[in-house]
Amino acid sequence: MELSIFLTTGGRWRRARWLSATLLLLLSCGACAPETVTIKSHPHFAPRTISKVAIAPFRVVKSERGISLAFRTSPPADLDHPQIPQSLGSVSGSSVVGRSRPVQVSVPDSVPDMIRHMVYSQLRLKPHVRVVAPETVGRILDSQEGSAVARDRQETARLLGQRLDVDAVLEGVIRVYREREGTKFAAHPAAVGFEIRLVGTRNGEVLWVGDYFEEQKPLTHDFKGFLERGGTFVTAEELARAGVVRVLQSLPLGAD
Repeated sequence: MELSIFLTTGGRWRRARWLSATLLLLLSCGACAPETVTIKSHPHFAPRTISKVAIAPFRVVKSERGISLAFRTSPPADLDHPQIPQSLGSVSGSSVVGRSRPVQVSVPDSVPDMIRHMVYSQLRLKPHVRVVAPETVGRILDSQEGSAVARDRQETARLLGQRLDVDAVLEGVIRVYREREGTKFAAHPAAVGFEIRLVGTRNGEVLWVGDYFEEQKPLTHDFKGFLERGGTFVTAEELARAGVVRVLQSLPLGAD
């Protein structure tokens, strides 16, 4: 009888040790999860001088074959603002952990506008910042004058500054939008990557860049992050919404 109790107690003790070791392993794996947001600011960026912002249409960064390049490959020259290398440093370098593997995936046509409206809704929550509705911006860019400058980022910012009396323009590029394949309990996970830039309307300088990329990791690779999402695999739209919140939390506008 005493031997039976000892074995039972010992078995529970060994099982408790095993569970503790497993939990520590999961927590250590979660700590190794790559950062999802990278921020760069211009040395002369003065957030307090910006009180009104417009959001330009977002775009998809495409290769010659019309496929979006993901996982932080370098953007085409026509979408890389000339001020970035001099004032901000490279935002798209492969030194960022988890972003050096080139993958090609299609980005649905509706995604840039969807994420743009997510940014608009979230930015409106910041105090002391007025945000022009995307529809108002669209009417200006759809006009004859707007169409003539639509491919020039500096001229677009200048035009919106003159017509809407805004201090800066937010523009964005979508690099990857891969939907979850499977169910929320067993899936090939979703992946989303985009970049948001704040451009001054006075001289067209890039003042701030917020870059987001995340491919959802399973429980064994990101314990904390997986539990934060309810222990399930989320959709690409849910991942994008979380990314917008994280990036704009780092945008220092609207402070007293």
